[in-house]
Amino acid sequence: MQNCRRYVVGDFLQFGPATTLHRLPGIDLSELKEELTKLSRRRPISLLIPALASEMDAPALGGILKSLKTVGYLDELILVLGRADEGDFQRAQRLLEPVSTRTTIVWPEGPRLSEVLQKVRKDLDVGAPGKGRDVWIALGYLLFRGKVHALGLHDADIIGYTGEIPIRLLFPLIHPELNYSFCKGYYTRVSDGSIHGRVTRLLVTPLVSVLSGENPDPILELIGSMRYPLAGEFAMTAELAGRIPVSRDWGLEVGILSSISRAVSPAEICQADLCDNYEHKHQVLSPDDSARGLNRMAVEVSETLLRESCPAEGWMEDLPARYARKAGEMIPRYRADSLASGLKYDEIAEQKAIETFTRAVRTALSGMQTMQTLPPLPAWEEVEKRVPGLMEAVAEAVEKEGTQVRLG
Repeated sequence: MQNCRRYVVGDFLQFGPATTLHRLPGIDLSELKEELTKLSRRRPISLLIPALASEMDAPALGGILKSLKTVGYLDELILVLGRADEGDFQRAQRLLEPVSTRTTIVWPEGPRLSEVLQKVRKDLDVGAPGKGRDVWIALGYLLFRGKVHALGLHDADIIGYTGEIPIRLLFPLIHPELNYSFCKGYYTRVSDGSIHGRVTRLLVTPLVSVLSGENPDPILELIGSMRYPLAGEFAMTAELAGRIPVSRDWGLEVGILSSISRAVSPAEICQADLCDNYEHKHQVLSPDDSARGLNRMAVEVSETLLRESCPAEGWMEDLPARYARKAGEMIPRYRADSLASGLKYDEIAEQKAIETFTRAVRTALSGMQTMQTLPPLPAWEEVEKRVPGLMEAVAEAVEKEGTQVRLG
């Protein structure tokens, strides 16, 4: 990885209901890749990359596609292109041309998919554009094809990307002696001499701790045991993907974990250390605007956590204050961790983030009480009962619009 230190997880800690697959010294990535390629002949794999059209202008996506250009283990590479017009779509087609495997562009705002979704709006309104909605559409296409055993998903803004990420994500699902149904990625996030991951560190961890104290639900236990619950990198079997609802917005990752905890036993869930260090674009905090940046993310993640954990009404009013106290307790810990590693720590910025997230929790509570939050999109298994033929119509629209088959 670029601009990174070597981090080795040496604790071997197995904590919580999910198995942790550490990235231990001595890993030979070429051997893992070769074995994954052999196993994928019997258990085909697809990789989904949700991206905004604007991300095609950044170097990260180009680097990702270059790394995946000739991999032999993918049955299909799917670019889920959001907020895109006709010109963006054509540009994405050119961007995928060098990739040797089958490639597909899922264009949710494209004319064919827009027409399909508009026709069923009375029975199922999929809502406004968003990462969760776009991934849900791509799952419909992939599930109808019915040719893969498992699918992986990661973001399009990973700087210094290497092919290790999809290999580490997918290997636990494809190897017959492991045979997991779901794998969540985690990693270290350090850049510019500081630790990052504020929403995970300063919102999700303390909020889950407070919620668990009142309602020790298995969902909260699973989320609380994840080393990076907001990581955009995860993989699941196709069978499982058809059975889970999908959150529409920034709550996608937490919502997926909630759905997974209901759908399978803990023995089928793992989390894998993906890489030395992970760097992607940083969202602005946007403390004065809950519709932008990390503020918006915090609201939507909080809404998902509250909806999934169903806290009792009697103590919801003081939840923001209880969260703020718990989050404040984390600051001395992160300061110590940073200083002991020779890193900078901006305590004022961390306090400002907690203040912003406290308001986000309050906003999420208000939305829950006034029934303004949107439920997740239903599992495709349920969709086929409610709106028969929709999956086929989605797949047909995607096939006609954005599939390119590579031979050899």
